[in-house]
Amino acid sequence: MIGGQGGRSRVFDASHLDRMYKTAAMRAQRARTRQLLQVRPGDRVVDLGCGVGDLITELAVDVGPAGRVIGVDQQPGMLAAAAVKVRAADNCSLVLADAASLPLGDNTCDRLVAVQVFEYVPDVARALAEAFRVLTVGGRAVLVDTDWRSCVWHTDNRERTDAVLRAWESHFAHPYLPARLPRLAEASGFSEAEVYALPVVETKAHHADTYSLGMAASIERFVKRLEPDVVGGWREDVKAQAMRGTYFFSLTRFAVVLTRN
Repeated sequence: MIGGQGGRSRVFDASHLDRMYKTAAMRAQRARTRQLLQVRPGDRVVDLGCGVGDLITELAVDVGPAGRVIGVDQQPGMLAAAAVKVRAADNCSLVLADAASLPLGDNTCDRLVAVQVFEYVPDVARALAEAFRVLTVGGRAVLVDTDWRSCVWHTDNRERTDAVLRAWESHFAHPYLPARLPRLAEASGFSEAEVYALPVVETKAHHADTYSLGMAASIERFVKRLEPDVVGGWREDVKAQAMRGTYFFSLTRFAVVLTRN
């Protein structure tokens, strides 16, 4: 999820993200991520870049009372939002830290998950080394990141949409990371990576249960600070497609599944 780690200074709106990550598309993404993570009762799991805490609460059920879920984020606002969701869970804890410097012992975690985190991390190799270090032998990691070249958004003004999305790519340290991540992970000591596509497709946008409309608001806000002339009218174009019944949005995330040797 957005709200990750790393040296790029990004401050995210926790309430906005909370609404986005309650949508059907993101609930489906979390379900698939948990399936790939293969958490077992009693496991000790790290949710790296835990954001507002939706995945933590689900993982807390997966590990059961004998397990432990540790949510890590570098933004206090995210941890504050997550704390509200996990306050009744005795098997959860939250840590303010960076992906490249985890305050966890060697070989202490059975599972590690990071959703839309590594694309923000300047030194991916260092963060991968930290993930490798804290996992037990045979431990499993699932890293979900986006290749922003995969984004398709139907609008009347295709050239403007292309320009907006190019400007949006500067929001990330690595906007095309999935293609490189398996080799980087293997260089850090992990076994050969398995890679799975996690597509997000929305063809209707009439209500709050639409992930891409929330994403459009985030993109507009970011690009307006950089190139206000480029983004003018773009979001209205997106909304017009929903009103006409011609809405189409598609984005592909990739889950890189790793095992610690």
